[in-house]
Amino acid sequence: MVKLGIIACAICAAAGATVAAALMQDISTMLKEAAALAERGKFVEAFGALNEAETAIWDRMPLTIQRALWVADNPTGFGVYTPRPDNVFDAGAPMRIYAEPIGFGWSKSGDLWHVELRADLVLRKHDGTELFRHADFQKLALASWARNREFMTTFTYTFSGLPKGEYLVDTTLQDAVTGKAVTFSLPFVVR
Repeated sequence: MVKLGIIACAICAAAGATVAAALMQDISTMLKEAAALAERGKFVEAFGALNEAETAIWDRMPLTIQRALWVADNPTGFGVYTPRPDNVFDAGAPMRIYAEPIGFGWSKSGDLWHVELRADLVLRKHDGTELFRHADFQKLALASWARNREFMTTFTYTFSGLPKGEYLVDTTLQDAVTGKAVTFSLPFVVR
């Protein structure tokens, strides 16, 4: 039985390597096509080929947070925010997070592509002790004619009654389309 298990694992590993090699070949072919198109001056078509390669990588990557930080005010768009100079807040003050998830999935309904993410929250003391948990506290949705990859979200947290001290807020995003999930943590201080 042990030998059979080892052989099965080896076959699975080989199959995984074959799939990865095929993916890399597809991406390599797309990149070569883009380069050939650009050499012929067909820059719009080359851009389309690069977009296909990026989509192939995106579809296989884990859900990830590319950027997450405390911001001074409400962001007005992707990459349009004012970072806070620090992570120190007055007790009970609103605290705003700007985050850029990548690797999420899309579903298609009619002509529109849909992104559907849900957010969970955990508030912890600096030592890791959990103080508060709220599952599925925010739903993030986008319907678009394109498979948007420039996607940002904001969270505003207001914790009343927290004594002075150091804390961590964990935000978990769950992708309703792919089942992928990612958690990011930001430390903060209440003065």
